[in-house]
Amino acid sequence: MVKRVLKYFGYLLFFVVALIAFMPKESFYYLLEKELQKFEVVISGETPHENIFSLELHNLSISAKGIDVAEVESAEITLFGFYNSADFTNIEVSSLIESYAPSHIEQLHVGYTIFNPLVLNAFAQGDFGEARIAFRLLDRAVNAVVKPSEVMKKKYKKTMQMLKKDENGEYSYAKTL
Repeated sequence: MVKRVLKYFGYLLFFVVALIAFMPKESFYYLLEKELQKFEVVISGETPHENIFSLELHNLSISAKGIDVAEVESAEITLFGFYNSADFTNIEVSSLIESYAPSHIEQLHVGYTIFNPLVLNAFAQGDFGEARIAFRLLDRAVNAVVKPSEVMKKKYKKTMQMLKKDENGEYSYAKTL
């Protein structure tokens, strides 16, 4: 009986791994790109490279409503079904944001899991410092906890006034969209 159960789980595990490995990741990416166009967000200039468990993209240009928003050196999108993530490195945000915050983001990790399906989590690190962000999909609320860098504290005082300081020296931001 135990052998049968182990054999069943072995076949199930093999099927799931094979499904993930042979999934058309590039097609999913182009479907995502098409869906983003409905919101006037265009990703262009990328070079895709499909791996067994992920899709790598290089040299992305992102624009929204005809305005160049960011240039991304590389991105890695991982789709496991129960856990999906996107990792971006070396992001140069548009110079329009420089009056509010530094424009260079070293890394950005966005993750989604079916164990907490109503929350999209992100972690960002850059010239501004570090930020942990949670976007609650149901009520469209954004909560961010920021550890600002010294540059952020000294040069971007107006932005720092929008954040609330807590006893740990971290700053928080909450907004409903």
